This record gives sequence, C-alpha cells and structure tokens, in this order.
Amino acid sequence: MTRRYLLSIVANNRIGVLPAITGAIHELGGDMQEASQTAMHGVLSMVLVADFPEHYDSQVIVDHISGVARPFEAAVTVRTPSLNGDLEAHPAPTTERFFLVLNGDDTPGLIRQVTARLAAESIDIADLYAVREAVGGPVLMVFELAVPEQADLAPLRGELESLGNPDGLAVELQHESFFNAGNVLRPVRLAKAARTAPLTPQRQSPTV
Repeated sequence: MTRRYLLSIVANNRIGVLPAITGAIHELGGDMQEASQTAMHGVLSMVLVADFPEHYDSQVIVDHISGVARPFEAAVTVRTPSLNGDLEAHPAPTTERFFLVLNGDDTPGLIRQVTARLAAESIDIADLYAVREAVGGPVLMVFELAVPEQADLAPLRGELESLGNPDGLAVELQHESFFNAGNVLRPVRLAKAARTAPLTPQRQSPTV
C-alpha cells in the first residue's frame, strides 16, 4: 500500500540538484506522479506529487530528501493532497482556457489589482510566467486562466485592458484559440508563449 504526498522543495540551483532530489525519492520507493519546477536567481523551486510506501511518514521523507540534498541546502515541506471526497463534494466548474498578457512598465500593486479582479469573477490562475530583463526594466507576465463558462468577460476585459496605456503597458486577454502558444507542453509552454505572444490589441479577438 502507498500514501500520496505533495512535496515542495527549494534548493540552490546547481548541476546535480535534480538527480539528488529524484534519487532520494527513489531510495524511499517513491513513485512520482506529477512535477513542476522552475529556477530563478540561482534558486530551484519544485513542486511534485509522489506515492510512497505507507510505512514512511512525512517526517522520514523530509529528513531523507533534505539529507541527500544537503549540499544544495534543500528545504523540503510535505503535505497530504486534497482527498477525492473533498473534490467530489466541491466539483470544479466547467471552464475555458484564456491567456492574459501584460507587457511594459510595471507599477506598484499591479499584480494585486489583476489577481483580485480575477478572483472576484471566480477565475482560477492555472499558471503564471513573469520575467524582467533588467532591474527597473519592462515586465512581461503571462497568466494562464481557467475561466468559468458563465463568466461575463466583456466588462472584465475592458477593466483589465484599461490598466494599460499606449506608451507604458499593454494588456490583453485572449481565448486559447487566438493565443499563439504553439504545442509546447508545460512548463516550457508558457515561456515559449511569452516570447511569441502578440502584445498589441488584436482585432480578430473573439467576442465575449
């Protein structure tokens, strides 16, 4: 019998860090089900779901992975994913995938404004890619959104795009069918999408 855990790992991003982490999981008999990782400013951040033999409690898992990955100063936390019963009691609404792109001058509170407005419409942020090429330089953010089918996007689109201006910040909300994301699987997909996304208003955007 196995028990499923969700692990969050932060470590110094150097060659060998992933073999150390995945090797430690293998030594415990862990079976990875899903993983996502990114690196910035020399630090690796990884979230994964894995099944472990049920006789290993969460502290054993934390201690073993932390020990093996000690040369990378790994910090490990473990939690139990939501039970299927909880998901069935609160089923997720039917959604469509949209992309929100912000490119240009950043302003304090911008992400707070955007995320608060999305939350008010019960829109889930499925993924986020953000990069700034230089300190104080332009920012590029790409949000992947799960939008409920019943959401009224006309006023939301207007409010979000009003955050931009012709000289400083371009903001655009697009359905996935109009977003040039290619066929790249995540997590690479958003990075590619961010480099290829149109950053000026597109007249052929779908009516919502």
